[in-house]
Amino acid sequence: MELTDILATIGLVLLALGGGTFWAFSTGVMPGLGRADDATFVTAMTLINRAVINPMFLLPIFVPPFLLFWAGLLDLEDVRGWMLIASGVLFFFGAIVVTVGGNVPLNNTLDRSTSTPTVARTAFERR
Repeated sequence: MELTDILATIGLVLLALGGGTFWAFSTGVMPGLGRADDATFVTAMTLINRAVINPMFLLPIFVPPFLLFWAGLLDLEDVRGWMLIASGVLFFFGAIVVTVGGNVPLNNTLDRSTSTPTVARTAFERR
C-alpha cells in the first residue's frame, strides 16, 4: 500500500466519523434538546460544548482535510488526486471554517451568558 492510499484511507475514515458526528448531533441531539425547557437546554448545551473539546471529537473534525489534501498532492497525475484535494478543501470550509467561525463563538457566547435561560436560548437558537 502506498503512502497516498494510507493517507486517503485514514482521511476518509476520519471524515466519515466527523460527518457522522455532525449528522447525529443535528438529527438526534438538537431535536431532543429542542424539546427541553430553556434552563435544561442552556445547561445541556453548555456542558456539551465543554465536553466536545477533547481529542476524540477534534481528531475526526480537524485532521481529515489535511490528510486528504496531502494524499491528493502525492497523486496529482490521476483524477483521484484532484478529487482528494477537492474533498479536503470542501470539508475544511464546510466543517472547520463553519465550526471555528460560527459555532465556537456562538457556543462561547452561550457559555458566558448572564441572561435568563430564555434570552440565552433565543439568542443561541436564532443563529
